[in-house]
Amino acid sequence: MQDDLEVLMLTQGWSKYNYSKPNKSSFVINPEKSLTVSGRVNNLFSAKKGKKDVELTMMTSGTFKSFYKQKTDSLGKFKFDLNDEYGKEIEVLIQTANKSDKKISNSVVLDQKKSPAILFEHDKSIEQIDSIVEKFIEKSKKQKEIDEKFKMQFGGILLDQVNISAKMAPNKQKVTERYGKPKTIIKGKEILSKEKKWSFGLYSVLLFNYPDKVRIERMPDQVLYATVNNEPTLVLVDGIVVPYYDYVHIPNISPSEVSSFEIIENAKGFANLFCEVHRELSGCELVAPAWGNVIAIYTHAGIGLGGAQKPKGLTQTAIPVFSSSKEFYAPKYTTIQPDDWQHPDIRTLINWQPVLKTDDLGKTSTSFYNTDNKGKMMIVVEAISDEGEIGYQELDYEIND
Repeated sequence: MQDDLEVLMLTQGWSKYNYSKPNKSSFVINPEKSLTVSGRVNNLFSAKKGKKDVELTMMTSGTFKSFYKQKTDSLGKFKFDLNDEYGKEIEVLIQTANKSDKKISNSVVLDQKKSPAILFEHDKSIEQIDSIVEKFIEKSKKQKEIDEKFKMQFGGILLDQVNISAKMAPNKQKVTERYGKPKTIIKGKEILSKEKKWSFGLYSVLLFNYPDKVRIERMPDQVLYATVNNEPTLVLVDGIVVPYYDYVHIPNISPSEVSSFEIIENAKGFANLFCEVHRELSGCELVAPAWGNVIAIYTHAGIGLGGAQKPKGLTQTAIPVFSSSKEFYAPKYTTIQPDDWQHPDIRTLINWQPVLKTDDLGKTSTSFYNTDNKGKMMIVVEAISDEGEIGYQELDYEIND
């Protein structure tokens, strides 16, 4: 009864609402006119308080490499308007400095752009499809078969299975050939995602998140060392041997600088590598272990331990950009070959012209090739004027020959 009354009031009841106090609040949705990178520079001692007048320098690695510079406002906020970029994403580097242009470390937090959540409330999870939907599905299947045949007729090749192999980077290729294939590979993005505010370097992230892969322990010299399976373990950075006296710097490698962390168990030539690491030992060949494991750390810089330390005040990230525009396929029969007559043109949508401008008299034109399908064809025209007026019309013509 309540539902029926509600339907009645919606269709024949209320026609106007009177409010004693008008609602003055307005909801403004600003259009996204360009790509933006925005965020806030936080105070190192207070995450809730922004830091004003911080010099920000930003570089992008898109098609048109760009350089931007500005200061944070009184709340520590900033916003860069970028040039249009198309594809998947571009790399962004943000450098912070003080008023005297001296590089300083600050906490840069970027605004995250998230799509609104979509909620569905279904009374039934599964329902019988009606006759209209069933016909639509059958028609879609037939259209897919036609499209596949059309692609095959014009030189397409149908593949059953495709195996994709990637070429290994030179430094990884060198390490693999000399010491063997890694058994464990942890991507740098995965390591970075597990970094906490209290993390103090690469080894601290490994210590709390990958105890089953690698063991991190503090030795009497107060330096953190990494071992695998409680066996002798040595470290390479970008394929470069790290001397033992530099092992103190490995735990402090910034997770943001790591592209991959790999473990090679029972590495080949371990004794020779041991002597390269312990260059200070005389007669190393006599005391070097015959076998052991190798940890291979690869960084974005790719130049070894010296380039693995995070530069002061530098934030590196990637942002999504505009999707690449799609082009509508339309054949051009300007030079017809004898073989073309053996491939019928069976397109269903034969022309798509997204932008057509009229002249001073309101006229315009376009041209296209028809398909080999005979029968009635429909033309749909949509228009909009400079004043926002819209127009719509459907036209028919028939193909006989």
